Amino acid sequence: MVDNDDKYAGDEESLTQVRSIIKQLNEDKPATEKNREVVVRADGTKVVRVTKKRRVMMTAADHRRRNRRQVILVILGLIAVAALAAGVLFFRMVGMTGSGFVASSKAELQQRWGASSLQIEGAGVEGTSLRLTSLVAEFPEESMLQRVELNGIEAKLSMMSFFTKVLESEELKVERVVIQLRPGAAMKMPVQNGADMWRFQRMDCKDFSVRFGDGGQSGPVELRNAQAYMYYPQKSHASSVAILRGGALVIRNWKTVRLAEGKARLSTSGITDFTLFGSTDVATDTVEQRRTSIAFAGKIEESASFVGPYSVESDNMSLADFTGGRFSEFLTARTVAVSHGKISDKATVELSGSETSTPLFRGEWHLKDICLSSFPALMAITEHIEPGKRRLYNPLSLHRGYVVLGAQDGSVSVAMPEGAVLERDLVNLQGKIELSSGNELTGSLDYGVPAVLTRVEYPDGQADPIFQQGGEWSWLRTQVKGLGNMPGDDMAEVEARAQSARASRPPRIPFDQIDINRLSEQLDSKSTQTMPEQMPSKNDSGLNSLSEDPFNPFAEKKEDPFSTSAPF
Repeated sequence: MVDNDDKYAGDEESLTQVRSIIKQLNEDKPATEKNREVVVRADGTKVVRVTKKRRVMMTAADHRRRNRRQVILVILGLIAVAALAAGVLFFRMVGMTGSGFVASSKAELQQRWGASSLQIEGAGVEGTSLRLTSLVAEFPEESMLQRVELNGIEAKLSMMSFFTKVLESEELKVERVVIQLRPGAAMKMPVQNGADMWRFQRMDCKDFSVRFGDGGQSGPVELRNAQAYMYYPQKSHASSVAILRGGALVIRNWKTVRLAEGKARLSTSGITDFTLFGSTDVATDTVEQRRTSIAFAGKIEESASFVGPYSVESDNMSLADFTGGRFSEFLTARTVAVSHGKISDKATVELSGSETSTPLFRGEWHLKDICLSSFPALMAITEHIEPGKRRLYNPLSLHRGYVVLGAQDGSVSVAMPEGAVLERDLVNLQGKIELSSGNELTGSLDYGVPAVLTRVEYPDGQADPIFQQGGEWSWLRTQVKGLGNMPGDDMAEVEARAQSARASRPPRIPFDQIDINRLSEQLDSKSTQTMPEQMPSKNDSGLNSLSEDPFNPFAEKKEDPFSTSAPF
């Protein structure tokens, strides 16, 4: 039977939609929820307890109102917490403002720093800033530190400082810092007892100085008036990095180095490594003002002495600066930097350990403009070589080379290993010269002169007996003696031995009778050949076969019309 009043009659799809909507509305309308649970009575019987809870239908507006109430409650809670925190912060700031907080924590701070006394002056905490006029800490005798003074302290404190009562800041600014080390003390990093009371990530100081003792310089080295910047690469304060710029590095009984830049890594075990770059006084000559440079590098481990040794390298400094001027009367040169940004350990310095001693420089030193003079052997060489070359030997000048410096028990030595001081077609120096604390010279010095220059005096083509043949070099071997300011050698003895040897040699040919053009041609041909170790032996008649000796400049030979050799 069809209901004619039903407007959806005959439309099954529409009827299905209406019934679905009615069913949904019935599910969302308020209803009763039943909850059943089994309850055990006192007499042990069990009953089922049924609780009914009316379910209320929530609209979208009801959900919004409930969410607003929850947000308001959360905001009120946050406001309450913030108010409480603000109140605590306010009372902490009031309690820490002024010099009272710093003064009250002085005793605890002194104990944690291990100081024997601590003096603090200044306003203390002003708002969120720390301002102190000075802080002076003195340390017991067993400490490496003797006194630390900081002036003009300023820092912007973080809010956490007022909750934890630990002064924290990203950067601490200090106008002046003076650290006094105890004279004669070995490296021993200060150890802090307990937790940090001051916690800063970086320190910036305009005037930073490190010295030994109370007044003047009583230690091997002193740092004056440098700009310092220190930071902690990690969150832990176990290690830090210090960067220095400007100021002066005063080395006792030596020079003052104008510091350009420096860097040091500090840890609980000492100074892990450091590098210092600077320059010394400007050396002046008649042509130009030559600027010098010097660099030091090394480390100072715990319980080690401050005197070193340390690596050192310099450029354009006089060799006399590293020998106490001991060889300046007969050996002058300037240093050459060779590391190209990385200091090697081939040359070292040990700082003065007493008030009267000077730094000791040792190791391999590269040099330029080397000049050797004042030895009688140089005059003897000029008497037995071609006149056109004599001006190069008295004094003897070389462009580059290196020497090995030594120092022990007041004596200073300079050694020239094989091939260290050599200039092709001029000289090859070898030997070692030592100058004692009494200014007495000892040692040996060998002069290697190109053999071709020494084979012109005699018709047999052999060098004068003062020389010893050694391949392409003719060696004049001498023993050094005399005083540092009056150097000498044993050329008198060498000349006496040569004089007796000359009796069995052909007569010498005066240099003014030598055909220089022919000699030049002979020398040019030798430059592409290797010198023989021995000259041809004598024939049965006691004369050399000069016409058969290709190295004899006086042998008969035809003129080459195409020769372009210049006079020697």
